[in-house]
Amino acid sequence: MGYLRKRILQAIITLYAIVTLGFVLIRMMPGGPVDYLIGEILANPGQYGLPPDPELSEVQEVLDSRLNYTPGVPIHEQYINYMSALVTEGSLGQSVVIQPGVSNVEIILRRAPWTIFLSSVGLVYGLVASIIFGSTMAYYEGSKYDIGMTSAIIFTGAIPYYVFAILLVTYFSWDLGWFPRGGRVNPDSTPGLNYKFIAGVFEHAALPMISTILLGFAGNALGLRANSIRVLGEPFLRNARLRGLSSYTIATRYMARNAILPMYTGIVIGISSLLGGAVIIEQIFTYSGMGLLMYDAAIQRDFPLLTANLIIITSLYVIGTLLADFTYALVDPRAEQSSMG
Repeated sequence: MGYLRKRILQAIITLYAIVTLGFVLIRMMPGGPVDYLIGEILANPGQYGLPPDPELSEVQEVLDSRLNYTPGVPIHEQYINYMSALVTEGSLGQSVVIQPGVSNVEIILRRAPWTIFLSSVGLVYGLVASIIFGSTMAYYEGSKYDIGMTSAIIFTGAIPYYVFAILLVTYFSWDLGWFPRGGRVNPDSTPGLNYKFIAGVFEHAALPMISTILLGFAGNALGLRANSIRVLGEPFLRNARLRGLSSYTIATRYMARNAILPMYTGIVIGISSLLGGAVIIEQIFTYSGMGLLMYDAAIQRDFPLLTANLIIITSLYVIGTLLADFTYALVDPRAEQSSMG
């Protein structure tokens, strides 16, 4: 219980520090919601019902009607008001630019399922591929297969995942036209449990998923290979060979299951960190999820919405770290025995 209290206290302090720093740094960005809206109104006055050269009073009327935000308030007062509402009411505020007056939680919840779908499917496929390749590479250590796969994985891991994403969308979407150039659903389909809609969802998510798989594949595969090599001489592997099991079964079911234990914490934390990586991937593929929403909020200086995204992603990351710490003993009983000893 002492360890539990200590870890929870550390998590609370970490979350508070990140939220505070994020709040301050976001509001120190050049410009603000008012500056962005004024620029938009002057660039496209017709969209706001104004003449080509609007007067200052007309611009102010549009700002007053669209902006539920009081400029000029000192940052320390903004911080106190924001944290008070967050702690006492659980409120993450309202959008001031993207959807003025709409709750930030409501806006994020509309996008979150798409990012969770994209990240979770990509994570599962990436882990399965890492387990298969990492364990088989270790089992055939020193072979041409091991050397070739290790070299290929190191090469692909050295290239940033967003470079792969740009290459994928350029070649397969723009050049060949095999996949959509953006979006998340087929605009001609009817939302629901029908083939055209579901097929369109997976078709639009295919390339972003491949980029998500590459996000952690190299590190996980090489890490699993290294851990698998350490257990190659264990007695249970010799017993498995004596039972006449196939090399693939020994590598994936016996060796990989034990080798993946040291990577458990990183995998659990990686689940939450995928939401942060989605910012770049969704922007490249114009995939309307939490990542693209966070990017748009930063560009349009929607400070409350940007802060709400930061708080949610940070909270998930901290919770993932806690879950990894608290559940590791359940996954590997040796850790509990070691701590009790």
